[in-house]
Amino acid sequence: MKMMSVPLERLQSKARWVAGWTTTALGFTIPIWVIADSILIVLLVVCWLASGEWKERARRITANPVAVSVLLLFGWLLAGSLWGGGALDDRVLAVKKYADLLLIPLLISMAMDAQERSRAILALGASLAVTLVLSLVLGAGVFSNGWVNGCNASNPCVFKKHITHNVLMTFGALLFGILAWRSQSRGVRWGWGLASVLAAGNVLMVHGRTGYVLMAGLTVLALHTVFGWRGMAGAVTILVLLFSGAYQLSTSFHNRVTLTASNVTQGISLGGDVATQERVEFYRHTVKIIQDHPMFGAGTGGFMQAYGVYAKPAGVDVPTHPHNQYLMILAQVGIVGLCLLLWLFVQQWRSICPSADVGRRLLTKGLVLIMVVGCLFNDLLVDHTEKLLYCWFSGLMYSETDSDVKTT
Repeated sequence: MKMMSVPLERLQSKARWVAGWTTTALGFTIPIWVIADSILIVLLVVCWLASGEWKERARRITANPVAVSVLLLFGWLLAGSLWGGGALDDRVLAVKKYADLLLIPLLISMAMDAQERSRAILALGASLAVTLVLSLVLGAGVFSNGWVNGCNASNPCVFKKHITHNVLMTFGALLFGILAWRSQSRGVRWGWGLASVLAAGNVLMVHGRTGYVLMAGLTVLALHTVFGWRGMAGAVTILVLLFSGAYQLSTSFHNRVTLTASNVTQGISLGGDVATQERVEFYRHTVKIIQDHPMFGAGTGGFMQAYGVYAKPAGVDVPTHPHNQYLMILAQVGIVGLCLLLWLFVQQWRSICPSADVGRRLLTKGLVLIMVVGCLFNDLLVDHTEKLLYCWFSGLMYSETDSDVKTT
């Protein structure tokens, strides 16, 4: 019996080692390669299943408020697939999309150590740096198009569309700044610092207005975290100078801000851009769904059918989502679902590892801020890259070894 247990322990140890490196590889592929993401997630789940320690993993999950909050939210979304009138394929697809949330408790249960966490973050930083360099090269006109439709010299997104690109670059600006702050080498510090500045500028070059709002929010958060309330005045000053300069120098930023201001002052029906008009239409019909199904929603995967009740008589297309995660959750699983989502964000804000340094706390809060604000304008728990970045990074940040828990 002893001889059989030794090979089993070796197998489990090897599987856990592969899972750690798979998590690192995911950090590199998330910004650039969807197919690789899917393959690595399957490999990670297989390694997780093969590495054992079920009792200990269950203990880690039940003791972690973030993991418990995720399971409650996903459980309610799964239950939501049992009611409403959505087609079976739509329900299965919706549950499949939300299933990525389970990556958070999975990584938490594995107790990722500081070395694995640092290695994975560096992999993400390297991938974002590659994206940044290619975007700047594209913006300089060295080549004409990016790898997705709509990306060109005037809108220099590369691997992802402009909204996703700007979410990634906004987080990249924060990550590069923290890597610069942590670096012991002067040359490396200057390199990461330059990357942080360039990433912030890159956000203003690309057509994603969500990125502009997120950049402002992260600037305020960073200066407040480091300098306290005195940093707020500095944040306001920096933002005024940054956005004023961008408005004068960046044609893309200037046009997007002018268009948004025009929509607000003149009304979208008097010449606003098509994207804004569509979003207002999405919101209007989605609110009607919520009014009809306030407590439990139209069911997970039932959004399109419920939306069609109002859209088809008006002769407008039925979208797959309303470009607002909070409205999407309300429409699908009602007020209970929205409360569970908000509770998850609250738990993340409150449950940062007590032994975490300023950099880790800032990265963790920055991620939550991106989700809280970004979900106002996009369905970030449905969009592949943003959702996977959120789940992967949350799993890393809230995964604690026993030594982390004991440290005060």
